[in-house]
Amino acid sequence: MIQYIDNFYSTNDLGLQVVCFLNMHFDATHTSASNWYGGDRIKAYPCYETRPLNQDGPYSIFKNTFETKTNLSILHCDTFFRKSKLEELKKSPSWGQCRPHQDDNIYDIAGVVYYNSNSLKDGTYIFDSQHSFEPTVIVGSKFNRCVFYDPKMPHAPSPEQEVEERWTQPFFIIHKQETFERFKKA
Repeated sequence: MIQYIDNFYSTNDLGLQVVCFLNMHFDATHTSASNWYGGDRIKAYPCYETRPLNQDGPYSIFKNTFETKTNLSILHCDTFFRKSKLEELKKSPSWGQCRPHQDDNIYDIAGVVYYNSNSLKDGTYIFDSQHSFEPTVIVGSKFNRCVFYDPKMPHAPSPEQEVEERWTQPFFIIHKQETFERFKKA
């Protein structure tokens, strides 16, 4: 299951999200969190992330928009803003290499909203397995596009970013009651 929604946010909500993105504090980190790299962010996929968005402002705009556009009721959602810088990625051994990963299976849906690019090289790659070297599907980034999929589906950001900074909003959603019950017990 891979789905996407173009023109995800309304014009007003998109403007509010971008203003929030530009004014939030980002911490240097990397993804995938602990795989392969022993904590050295440049050896991983170096990026910058905000803290998780709280229940108001950008979070509520995302939640309301997603629920309206998909007709799903969100029981729990984790979302934040992320940016990656081309100059750092080019220094990383990850540059030019597809390194698929899977997200935590405690969620029903994982995805990303793109904020500043229109390119296959800034999109998301979907794979048959974590050991695949070539993607099965490439979803190009597009300004204000929301892409979402099963979190167990192996995926990765493009190995060769095109823009100087790639701006995204990753998200992880629980909408099934049985998943939510497991989440509450964890």
